[in-house]
Amino acid sequence: MNRGRQALRSSRAIRPWIAVAGASLTALTILACGGGAEATPQIIVQTVVVEKPVAQTVVVEKPVAQTVVVEKQVEKVMVVTATPVQPPTSTAVPAAKPAPPSKQKAGEIIWAVNTFGSAGGGFNAKALCCSSNAMSISETLFKTTKQADVSPYLAESWSLDGDAKSVTVKLRQGVQFHKGFGAMTADDVVWSYNDSNPSTSVKFGSGIPSITDSGGSWTALLGTNPLEKIDPYTVKITFTNFDPLWPIWHFGSDGLQAGVLSKKAFDQKGADWNTDNVVATGPFEVTTFVRQDRVVAEAVTQHWRKVPQPKKITQILVPDETVRQAMMLAGEADIATMDLGKIPAMQRNGMTAVSNGNANIYSIWFTGNLWETTHPTTGVKLDLTTYAADQPWIGNPHTPNDANNPQGMDDMEQARLVRWALAMAVDRDLINQRVVSGLGWVAYNPYFDWNLKEWNGKWKVPYDPKKAGEFLDKAGYPKKADGIRFTIPLFGFEYPRGVPPAIVDAVAGMWTEVGVKVDVFHYDYSIYRPSLVGKTSVIPYIDWDATGTYSNHPWDWPRGNQLSALSRGGKSHSLELPQATQALIEAGKEPDREKRIAINNKFADFLYDSQVGVATIAAGRFLVYNPNKIASWQMEPGIRQPFNTPENIVLK
Repeated sequence: MNRGRQALRSSRAIRPWIAVAGASLTALTILACGGGAEATPQIIVQTVVVEKPVAQTVVVEKPVAQTVVVEKQVEKVMVVTATPVQPPTSTAVPAAKPAPPSKQKAGEIIWAVNTFGSAGGGFNAKALCCSSNAMSISETLFKTTKQADVSPYLAESWSLDGDAKSVTVKLRQGVQFHKGFGAMTADDVVWSYNDSNPSTSVKFGSGIPSITDSGGSWTALLGTNPLEKIDPYTVKITFTNFDPLWPIWHFGSDGLQAGVLSKKAFDQKGADWNTDNVVATGPFEVTTFVRQDRVVAEAVTQHWRKVPQPKKITQILVPDETVRQAMMLAGEADIATMDLGKIPAMQRNGMTAVSNGNANIYSIWFTGNLWETTHPTTGVKLDLTTYAADQPWIGNPHTPNDANNPQGMDDMEQARLVRWALAMAVDRDLINQRVVSGLGWVAYNPYFDWNLKEWNGKWKVPYDPKKAGEFLDKAGYPKKADGIRFTIPLFGFEYPRGVPPAIVDAVAGMWTEVGVKVDVFHYDYSIYRPSLVGKTSVIPYIDWDATGTYSNHPWDWPRGNQLSALSRGGKSHSLELPQATQALIEAGKEPDREKRIAINNKFADFLYDSQVGVATIAAGRFLVYNPNKIASWQMEPGIRQPFNTPENIVLK
């Protein structure tokens, strides 16, 4: 038995205690905000559907307090409405002893984190990521709330044109930037989002090529179209490929991590200063940022929507989880990021676990499968660099016949059999038990969680190492004298997060058992990422961060932008598949929810048949806090980040 797998089997399991309650959000259709689902152990999406001819302009009289819909007849669309339910705080493990008293001053919180990236400094093109919005330092045009899928935030109202080519957004007036940089206007909004899109950042943003969070999603939505200023408080957004999720995923508080920042601060202070500072509009303002050490955020005493009760939150970078645990148990930290498997022990020591209902689907993506030949919108011929050498897991539809194809089998089928073999070699139940102590669940599709009611059992991938070996033999890769069929590289990050690297190590051991030698790489993501942007990677890797790769994303949401040539110029899975492009465009244009579900069912069929991504497990993400310091923390439903709204923290 492989030693890595043996170690997995011999580790002591902890019985699951979390019923992960996803606050599922139903999809937005072209002209409406909508819905959600009741939080239950199985994530179920329920919607109320009403058909009526409208084109909506939504006006909010008070900050996220009341929505008045003004309607005018233009064409028939489908409006989806529902209300997501806030997920409960998990309390399933009783405390064996009380939590310690906090050592912090009144009104001050210490938060031990495993990573905070550039939350305390940076601008959108230079990866202001990935918790500035979640920490309520920066804000966005829209916000996901428990009242509705999306509510106006820095936007006050919006109106989509009849053919969904563009949207006009009216901005809230009087919103003040931090550090005395004045009131937000359309100039700031236009500059901020143009600086996010890799296709516009150089000409219309900071002048720097954008390496923003999930840049491929921006290029897929907007292409080279910049946001435009109509007047001091009105902006126009022009779509290249309409996506009904635009206010949630692209311009929402818990989607892509671009925020509205001060153009004046950038113009006056320059790129270097703005790399180490962030001038935004949230209820918390960064007062100290020491990269790779700490972020100090203090409450804004006169904020446009809410003044937080905590006066100061200090996030301290503590990569070692045992140290974070010790800090919590000693009262030296009040909040801590914690791997899922460690949550029960912390609860037994009196801590409270909290989540926004978000869970990741962790999948291995077989990069280098570039099957599209021209760009879907421009028609420009694509530069394909991943076929210089034949790789067993990469199918070549452009020159499908090569020297090592078995008789009667082209390169696409050969590679498909290899990917299927590797998928069947993965023992998902074992990974769930040993990596997250049984607190997650198995996953069979990278973009669709099996707990959703639309799931079809035909998409289940069996664990069958014997058949995996047969598939590899059939594909022309028999075991050699040393027992090895071929070698595959596998990238697993060097994050101070236990789950993704541990999954990669487990998968590597399982693939080794069927005769595939695995070279595992754990290094900084910033080194690997350029190959995803440039579409040059041939090294499979683990990822969990795209629309659909979160278990509570409703079935009808358009998916596939990171599998499409539409993402050229931004981060993607380094796969370009015409089937993904077709599904993304068709679902984005379709106003009928049931028809979007049918489109995505077809896409799920393709993902099952091709196995371009091998799903492993899904797992929720939790924080723990000391109940002697924090009385409650009611988060809004989450669709991406593991937490949000620290301004909702109520102190003891």
